Amino acid sequence: MYNKFIEDIGNQGVLLDNVAKDANAYLSDIEARRVSTTFEETKLKELCEDGIGAQKAIEAFKQQYEPFMQANVGPRYFAYVIGGTTPAALAADWYTSLYDQDAFGYVGTVDRQIEKEATNMLRELINLPKEHVGAFVSGATMANMAGLAVARQWAAKKSGYNASEDGIYGMPAPDIASGTAHGATFKALSMLGMGRKKLTKIQTLEGREAVDIEELELYLDNRENSKPLIYIANVGTANSGDYDDLQAILKLKKQYGFYLHIDAAFVGIAACSQNFEEYFSGWGEADSITADTHKWLNTPYDGAILFTRHPQYLYDVFNNGTCNTGVIPETASCHSFTPEGSRRLRALPVWMSLTAYGKNGYRDIVDRNVEACKYYGELIEKSDYFKLLNQVRTNVCCFTLNKQDLSMAEMELFLKMLQEDGITFSNACDYFGVPAMRVCVCNYRTEKQHMKEAFDSIQKCAQRFFGQ
Repeated sequence: MYNKFIEDIGNQGVLLDNVAKDANAYLSDIEARRVSTTFEETKLKELCEDGIGAQKAIEAFKQQYEPFMQANVGPRYFAYVIGGTTPAALAADWYTSLYDQDAFGYVGTVDRQIEKEATNMLRELINLPKEHVGAFVSGATMANMAGLAVARQWAAKKSGYNASEDGIYGMPAPDIASGTAHGATFKALSMLGMGRKKLTKIQTLEGREAVDIEELELYLDNRENSKPLIYIANVGTANSGDYDDLQAILKLKKQYGFYLHIDAAFVGIAACSQNFEEYFSGWGEADSITADTHKWLNTPYDGAILFTRHPQYLYDVFNNGTCNTGVIPETASCHSFTPEGSRRLRALPVWMSLTAYGKNGYRDIVDRNVEACKYYGELIEKSDYFKLLNQVRTNVCCFTLNKQDLSMAEMELFLKMLQEDGITFSNACDYFGVPAMRVCVCNYRTEKQHMKEAFDSIQKCAQRFFGQ
């Protein structure tokens, strides 16, 4: 055995203890750390002939890269919709790496039981009926791809085809429509061979990212109804956290018979809160639904789940067989319902965190985050330096600098100032042609005091920006 392996096996306990100490120090100091950093790329390191061992490798990482790690698990990081990581979820993620299970989900393996329990608990958390089956994937892109793969299979059957067996080349293209679809949807359509340009954008309500139901109904009335239609509803849009009127869309679904896919990557976990029941009432009637676990569920990157009422179509697309028998065997493995064969046990952090905190814990996260985001919106409205662009309905606040003819380059310059200040971090976005920034609150640690600290930082940067 190579000598460095022998040394590190003998020293493994010390190595892991040191990592645990580093982790505890990092998390204990998370509120004081710079939220954002700037790293200047250097010449790439070449692979050495003889290794230096784990301890020296750790020391090299801590010296070269650790100071530049962003504190995106902290309470004032509002960019890219990254939730925190609950203590239970972090512990589970360590266990996931420790045991390194190949989470194929075969009968007789413990990972199968964990995944099924995690799926059931998550389904119960967001109030979906039992006919929805769940499949864990890596994130919103793969979740939407899996959901739209199910939709493609549904559309193919409507046209007398089997897309998973015969391909899509002779299949009539279904219609695809949405209001404010996320970029992950377009990527999914590209990967599935359905085409980014095939999506028809339905007009949204004035000043909002929610679809205009009258415009949707007009579209439905003027299309060939015998042609399959895949409609993508959005619950939690990227720029403003807006949501489509699901009850109205479900009524149209019954009338027109289209396939309904709901992209709820951002806001789906809010279905656990009684304060948002009206947003989600009846949403189990949808054909497929996506929700990210590394956002509002506060489990580590990466993770998402697809729920669908069509397990047969899901199995048709993703089973490992050379041909499809048309029947789901009782022994079907978990990975026969997902794009990936080799799979990390993403279900364990979900299982651990849901077990640790239950429905009330997640209701608390959702309700506190929304309250904190609304408070932030109030601070923005009172400032002379900013203009609020959206009504804060969920956990996203979208606003811009109060400057006429503001350019995106100027917005990026302002965000660079904010990044250098290091207290908080936000994204740039385009909100109906207006260069803007958004704050998304989805961290279990975040309280109103953190919103005030973040606001004080952007207020200070705005004074610099306007030369005051």
